[in-house]
Amino acid sequence: MTLSYETIFIVNPRSANGATGRRWPRILEVLEREFRTGIDVVFTKGPLHATELTRFYLEKRCEMMVAVGGDGLTNEVLNGFFENDRNLFPDAVLGILSVGTGGDFIKTLGWEKDLTRGAQRLQGTETQLLDVGKATFRDLKGEKKTRYFLNIAEFGSGAAVVEKVNRTSKVLGGSISFLWGILSTLPRYKNQEVLFTIDEAVESAAVLNTFIVANGQYYGGGIRSAPDAAIDDGLFQVVTIGDLSFPEVVWNLPRFRRGTYLIHPKVDSYLGRRVAASAQESVFVEMDGELVGTLPAEFEILPRVLRLKVADNDKS
Repeated sequence: MTLSYETIFIVNPRSANGATGRRWPRILEVLEREFRTGIDVVFTKGPLHATELTRFYLEKRCEMMVAVGGDGLTNEVLNGFFENDRNLFPDAVLGILSVGTGGDFIKTLGWEKDLTRGAQRLQGTETQLLDVGKATFRDLKGEKKTRYFLNIAEFGSGAAVVEKVNRTSKVLGGSISFLWGILSTLPRYKNQEVLFTIDEAVESAAVLNTFIVANGQYYGGGIRSAPDAAIDDGLFQVVTIGDLSFPEVVWNLPRFRRGTYLIHPKVDSYLGRRVAASAQESVFVEMDGELVGTLPAEFEILPRVLRLKVADNDKS
């Protein structure tokens, strides 16, 4: 294959419990039909390989990198753009063809997981500038790491659920997989005391079930965890879910899914640009649906620093 470097499709064949690899002939058929000039495709071979591939092709002046997979692959591609709080390739564009398990980020954009429509969108002439979150945390080996995220970073019970779900099959799809993860993880989960600050204006120590730092609105296979989040306003929506018991979590699951839970007396919501958190016990941190490490962690919003390919009628 001769690569043009104009647009590169990075494919995770293991996404959607391997369904992307099994469906690849059909996906390729749709892409070749919509992109009549031909397409350039590379496949990932393991975790973080997409970040390496993205950096390699961007350095060769690739114009658009398309993530073909789930939210985790999009996160890896995103990280190929950034280093030291800066987008090294501000003229390049991110494209998303969501075929993974959850597809939560595109829900904030109002997009459906439609293969043909997604391929057509990638040929639009418009781009939208997005905010990007930066997170500094301890990886699972205890080393300090920095990673960028597009959708949601979260720690507490939700990250414990992600850890459980990602160790098992997602063959039933995003919503059911995450519901199973909640029901199998939370009965034994112990809420932890967390010390946190938001923009140095809010400082609190509280026993929490979940702490959400949101750029997008949805996570966990369609849970609308941050209904007031906007992807281009230069702010996180920060949601703290307090010392809820397992029965309280189950009782409120429909409200969590609809995004109507913010009025619960044990839930607080803030807007902010910088967040820091720590805990005495080990607390998992996940972002964009992937477990990355533990507290302590810091989060910062980078306003309008990434170009996303959208169709001409996607923007208001």
